[in-house]
Amino acid sequence: MRTILKKGFILMISLFIAGNLITVAQNNVSAKEKTADSNNVTRKDNQEYNFPEDIIEPGPELPMHLYPPSIEKITNTMNGIKIQWKKVENADGYRIQRKTGKDKWKDLKILKKNKYTDNAVRNGQNYRYRVYAYAVNSVDFIENTGIKSITKNFLYLQVPSIKYSKKSRKIRCKISWKQNKKADGYNLQISTSKQFKKPVIKKIKGKRKSTTNINIHKNKSYYVRVRAYKKDAGKTYYSGWSYIKMIK
Repeated sequence: MRTILKKGFILMISLFIAGNLITVAQNNVSAKEKTADSNNVTRKDNQEYNFPEDIIEPGPELPMHLYPPSIEKITNTMNGIKIQWKKVENADGYRIQRKTGKDKWKDLKILKKNKYTDNAVRNGQNYRYRVYAYAVNSVDFIENTGIKSITKNFLYLQVPSIKYSKKSRKIRCKISWKQNKKADGYNLQISTSKQFKKPVIKKIKGKRKSTTNINIHKNKSYYVRVRAYKKDAGKTYYSGWSYIKMIK
């Protein structure tokens, strides 16, 4: 008798579990049908498609490999530090970063061109730059950088401005400029050509901010410009050239 009751109890529990499983399965099927119905969109031609997989197209296929950019030139200019690099085949654009001292790399700009001028720089400060090339479509993205994509430390020197230029005597002229306290000296160029063809170049060491040691001719007009220089870690850095002044 006890055996019969035990078997009956087990059968009842089994039927109860089976019934619950069937109910859960039916609920899951209903939920899936509702989700499918909400995702199905009917077009004007009465054909259904599943959103969004059938709408989004990936666009052009990404290249198998993207070469890293190669830095071509880095210079001080009147507006900041200018970086130029070689264009990368199949790249859609570039991402440039900057690092100061032991700080982490920070993004500066995402751009299409292969050059950038960083105007948020300080006089006498060293900077490093790194450039990535990237390719992108609507669903994927790749980018690459390398050793040649990273600059060494580069020191920014602010452009000095000419304050005064005048003939002091018949064969001499006086030129003065605003001093750059971070500079070791200055280069002066003077020429009868505004394009500075065959200029006379004067190197002025130290903290001087004027000179009269320039020979000129009495009845000619001259053009003059100045830039600062500084030696750091065995390398000489130059600022950009100043605005041109004319001496009459």
